[in-house]
Amino acid sequence: MLTDQQIQTFLKEGFTDAQIEEINIGLDNGVQVSVYARKDLMSQQMYQLRLGLQNGVSMHEYADPGYDWFQLEEIRLGLENGIDVKKYDSKELDSRKMHQMRRGLEDGMDLSDFLKYDADVMKEIRKALLSKVDILSCVEQGYEATQLREIRIAAAEGLDIFNYINPEFRSVALSEIAEGLRNGIDVEPYAKTIYSWSQMEELRLGIEAQVDITYYSSPLYDRYQMREIRLGLEDGLEVTEYSSLMYPASDMQRIRKHLLSNGGATEPGEVPEELKGQENRDGVLINISNDDMTAYICINKLAYGKITYKDIMRSLRVMGITQNIDNRLVDDFLAGKKLGEMCTIATGRPPVNGENGYFEYFFNTSVDRTPKILPDGSADFQNTEWFEAAKRGQKLAYYHSAGNGQPGATVTGKKIPAKKGRELPPLRCKGVVLQEDRKTYISDCDGRVSISGNTLEVSKILALTECNPSTGNVVFEGDINISGDVSGGVTIQAGGNITVDGFVENSNLKADGDIILRKGVNGGGLGKIVAGGSVEGKFFESVFVKAGRHISVNYCLHSNIFSEDAITIFGSKSLILGGTVFATRDIKVGNIGNELGVRSIIKMGVSDEMRAYQRKIDSHIQDLDNKLLVLEKGRRDFEQKFPAEIRNAMEMYIKIENALYTVNLEKEEALDERDKIMKQIMSSAESMLTVTGNLYDNIVIEIDGKKIISTQARNVTVKKVDNRVGIFKNTK
Repeated sequence: MLTDQQIQTFLKEGFTDAQIEEINIGLDNGVQVSVYARKDLMSQQMYQLRLGLQNGVSMHEYADPGYDWFQLEEIRLGLENGIDVKKYDSKELDSRKMHQMRRGLEDGMDLSDFLKYDADVMKEIRKALLSKVDILSCVEQGYEATQLREIRIAAAEGLDIFNYINPEFRSVALSEIAEGLRNGIDVEPYAKTIYSWSQMEELRLGIEAQVDITYYSSPLYDRYQMREIRLGLEDGLEVTEYSSLMYPASDMQRIRKHLLSNGGATEPGEVPEELKGQENRDGVLINISNDDMTAYICINKLAYGKITYKDIMRSLRVMGITQNIDNRLVDDFLAGKKLGEMCTIATGRPPVNGENGYFEYFFNTSVDRTPKILPDGSADFQNTEWFEAAKRGQKLAYYHSAGNGQPGATVTGKKIPAKKGRELPPLRCKGVVLQEDRKTYISDCDGRVSISGNTLEVSKILALTECNPSTGNVVFEGDINISGDVSGGVTIQAGGNITVDGFVENSNLKADGDIILRKGVNGGGLGKIVAGGSVEGKFFESVFVKAGRHISVNYCLHSNIFSEDAITIFGSKSLILGGTVFATRDIKVGNIGNELGVRSIIKMGVSDEMRAYQRKIDSHIQDLDNKLLVLEKGRRDFEQKFPAEIRNAMEMYIKIENALYTVNLEKEEALDERDKIMKQIMSSAESMLTVTGNLYDNIVIEIDGKKIISTQARNVTVKKVDNRVGIFKNTK
C-alpha cells in the first residue's frame, strides 16, 4: 500500500488518481508494480499489465505505451491461455484482428494468412473453419462480413446456398434465400438481383402460400403493393381488380378490404330498408336488395284475374332477374293467394369458399409414450410404443392443395367468385425427400419418423441384436435400437435416442436424446446411464443415472439417480432403497427404505449444475463490472488531461466510448440471463416429495439445502414450509 507521501509524490509527477489506484492494487496483490508504474501508461493499460502479472504471465516486454488497452488485453489472454502471442503481438495490428487471431489459435487455427482482411471477415473465416464450411472463394470475391455470415450459417445447415449467391445480394437478401431453402421451396423465382430483400420476402411468402406470384412478380411493384396482392391471392380474391401499377399500396389495401367485406350474402327473406325497383302498369312491384342476392315481388290485388304468367315473368326479366325464381309463388299469385304481400321471388346463390390445404400423414403423429399402468400400479415399459419407425422409400405425408370453392351468383346472374382456400407452406425436411409433384414426402432412410411444428424428420436408426465386448463399443449419430441385451463392459453413445429391449448390465450408455430400457439395468456398481433427455426403464439397480429431463422407473435399488426435472417411481410397490435420488422438481414414489433402516438420501431443489451456471453468470457480470470500472477510469483520465474538443477526436477515446456502450449492452443481456436462472432456482425450491406407501426411518430428505431425517410414516408429502422441511399427511 502506498503511503500518503508516496501518493503525493506520484501526483506531483503527473500521475492520475486512476493510475495511482492501479499501483496500489498491484502492491496489495504482491506484483512487481515497477513493470507498469509509468506515467506514460494509461490506467487501463496498467490494468491489463497488472492482471497479467497477477495471473503469473510475463508482461514486461508489453509495458509499452505503443500498445493500446485493447491490444494488451488480447496479448494477456493469449499468454494466460498458453498460445503463441508472437503471431499477433505487433503494435500495428488492430486489437479486433488480434482478437480473431487469439480465438483462432485457441481453437488450433492460425489465421495469419487472413490478416489482410478486416476483423469481421476474419471472424467469419474462423467460424466457417470451425463448422467445416468453405467460404474462402466468397471471401476472395469480396463478399462483406454480413454476407459471409448468412452464407456460412446456411452452408453449415446443409442448404444449397452456393447456387444462388451473388456479391450484389445484401446480407438480408441472402437471408431470404436461405429461409426459402430451409422451407423447402424453389427460390429460383426470386433469387434475382432485380429484387430488393423486402420484395424477395413477399415473393417467398407467396411461394410458401402456394399462390401464383406472377401476378406481382414485376420488380416495378414496391414491397407494400406486393404485399396487398399477395394477401388478396391468399384470400382467393380477383386481384386483377386492383393489381394495376397505377394504384398505390394504400388504394390496393382499400380495394382488397372492400372485396373481402362484400364476399358474403345477406339472409334471404328479410326486406332491406333501401331497395331498388318500382310498381309497373301491370300491378307488379319488384324490388332487389342492394347486394343483388334477394328479389321481392308484390302483386296488386286489383290485378287478380288480369295478370298472366307471362306478365309476371316479363316483369322479372325487365329487372334482370333470371336466377332461382320461385315458380310455386307465381302459381300462388295466379291462384289469388298472397296478393298484396311482399314475398321473396328469387334468391341468389352465395359462393362456397374452398377448403384450406392440409397435410395427410401416413404414420402415427402422436405416439403416446406414457407407459401403460398395470393392475399393481407399476408401469409396463416392455409393451410401450416409444416411437414410429419408417422405412426408406416409405410415403410419409401428402399435401392436399386448397380447394377453389364454388362460385355463387346474384338474382341477376352476376357471378360471385369464391375464395380459394389458404395453402400451407411446405414442410421442412430432414431425412425426407419432397417429390417433384411438391406434394408427396418420402423417407430418405430407415429411421424414427416424427413431426414437430413444420419439420418432418426421419432420424437414422442403427439396429443391433445385442451389444457385448466381442461386438465392441458403438458410437452413432442417430438413434440406436438394441433388440437384445447389453452385456457388461461396453460403451454405447448415440446422437439421438437409445432403446434397449433386453437387459442392461454394467455398461456405459450415453444419448443426446432419451434412453429407454424396457427390462431395466443392473449396473453392478459400475454402470452409467446418461441422457440429455429422459430416462425410462423397468428397474435401476446399482447404477448411476442422469437425465436432462424426467426419469421414470418401477423401482430403484442402491442407485444414484439425478434428474434435471421430475422423477416418478410407478406403482404401489414402487421402491427407492439405498443410494441418492435427486430431482430439481417433484419426486413421486410408493415406498422409501425398509424395516432394516437402510439409508436413502432424497434431494430436491437446485442442482449443482444450475448453481454452477448461476455462479458462472455472476462471475461474468463481475468481470463486466470490472471492465466498466476500468473503462470509466480511462474516460476520466482523458477528461483530466484533454479538453472535449481534443479528446473527442482521439482514436483511443472513441474506442473507450464504444467499448463502454457494448459492454453495458452485454451486461444487460447477462442480467436478463441471471433473472431467468433465478426464476428457475426459485421454482426448484418449491419441489416436494410424495410417498403414497411407507416412508421408513432413517431416510435423509433435503429440499433446497434444508434437511430432515424421517421417522416412519405412511402416505405423506414432504415439502419446505417457512424455510423448514416438514412431513405432512396426505388426505387421499
